[in-house]
Order: sequence, then structure tokens, then C-alpha cells
Amino acid sequence: MSRPLLPLKAGAIVFTMLWTAWMMWWSGSFSSAHVIILGLCGAAVGYLWYRAMRWQFERMGMLPGPENRSK
Repeated sequence: MSRPLLPLKAGAIVFTMLWTAWMMWWSGSFSSAHVIILGLCGAAVGYLWYRAMRWQFERMGMLPGPENRSK
């Protein structure tokens, strides 16, 4: 894990958990199929949020761009 991205990855995990919990609470259904579907949707939303925030922070100069990042 790259050090500059560590807080962003942690934030994406927290966002994923909160979004998934909110959707479960809002829907009111706790069947196993519903929990699995919302878990998968939460993972997708968290990943998209991470990619969007990473792109935005790179654009604002708060993170090193892909050309300056070590692999």
C-alpha cells in the first residue's frame, strides 16, 4: 500500500460500510439474499467512490500523479 493513498483507502472502506449499513436500515429487509446484494452493491459504490476521489485529489495536486508514483 502506498503511504499517500492509505487515508484514502481507509476512507473508502468506511464509506462502503456506512453506505451499506444505511441501505440495509433504509430497506428494512434483512434476508440473506438482500444482505448479499447490498454488500456487493456497497463494494461497487465504495470502489467507485475511491476511484473518483483519487482522480479528484490527483487533479488538485494533493496526491502524486500516476507518472510520479512508484510502482
